[in-house]
Amino acid sequence: MQDLVFIGLDIGGANLKAVKLHYSGGKIIIDDYVRTYNPVWIRGAESIKDGLREIKEKFNPRCRQYYVAATMTAELSDVFKTKSEGVNYIVGAVEEVFSDSLFNYYVTVDKTLVSAREAQEQPLNVAAANWAASAWYLENNLSKIGYKDAVFIDIGSTTTTIIPLISGKAVVRGKSDPEKLVVGELVYTGVLRANVASIVDKVPYKGYFARVSFERFALTGDVHLVLNLIRREDYTTETADGRDTSLENAMARLSRVPCADPNMLNEEEVKEMARYIYEAQIFRVFEALMQIRSWIASMGLRLDDFVAVVAGLGKYMAEEAARRAGFREVIDIDKLLPAPISSVFPAYTTALMVYDRVASAQV
Repeated sequence: MQDLVFIGLDIGGANLKAVKLHYSGGKIIIDDYVRTYNPVWIRGAESIKDGLREIKEKFNPRCRQYYVAATMTAELSDVFKTKSEGVNYIVGAVEEVFSDSLFNYYVTVDKTLVSAREAQEQPLNVAAANWAASAWYLENNLSKIGYKDAVFIDIGSTTTTIIPLISGKAVVRGKSDPEKLVVGELVYTGVLRANVASIVDKVPYKGYFARVSFERFALTGDVHLVLNLIRREDYTTETADGRDTSLENAMARLSRVPCADPNMLNEEEVKEMARYIYEAQIFRVFEALMQIRSWIASMGLRLDDFVAVVAGLGKYMAEEAARRAGFREVIDIDKLLPAPISSVFPAYTTALMVYDRVASAQV
């Protein structure tokens, strides 16, 4: 084990995330991690291979023997006609780029690892399975800090993942994305990429409410930047107008949501508009949490025994929504991790899954 490297990949439609680990002195050491913006719908499917090659070059695992495990959500991108086509392409890309690894594994919705052949034979079993990697980690580590009942909330640039854990086990009602959208375990809202017009249909305007344009004038990244919730360097996606991520440009983009412009609204007005949009976004996560809490309550369980565990780029959103939903205690996942890497959490847990698989085989 001392000479082996373990790489975890989270291949999304908007971001590529990767973590490199090795085992030393009885501990798992994080060597490096990557989170890079890669909009597959803009750059095309081939960009996945290019991005994986860049990750491999950065990690340089060839100097030692190594294993790879991957999870994915990029198969949903409309560059692929179906999810099955997407899974097959992504698996093929991993196999091609990491052809010199000892073995490449793929995370399933059943929290297991399978080979490339198995993944391609049952593509929907590995599609959008990054939540399962997170669930596997929580099942194996939450009890170490004295908790067994929890609701995990991971808010990234695009989506919110919610996983209930009961008696230390992930108890989900949905495995596929459509199922998760139905039961409240997936919410399509995130810190950077959501079109403001998909969150609100009106905004406060000079003491009234103005209906909004459905055009892609501004994104949630503008909202969070204006409210000083993120830094410019956190705003890693393209902007709605192609201009940079300065505060001035973010305010200009938001001013267009009610079909105005920067000459028609002052800074305080734009900030209040952003605050209203942010509150509407928090409510979407709150609503999903209430749906899940209602389901937990229907089983006769005490909700006061449940803690919220938050992760991701938008963990500050997760904490706020959790407290509003009634969780008395909120735990930052970074307190469980050896480094502040919650923004690449599924990639990290995927790397741990392959480490555990190899370690178990050597016992």
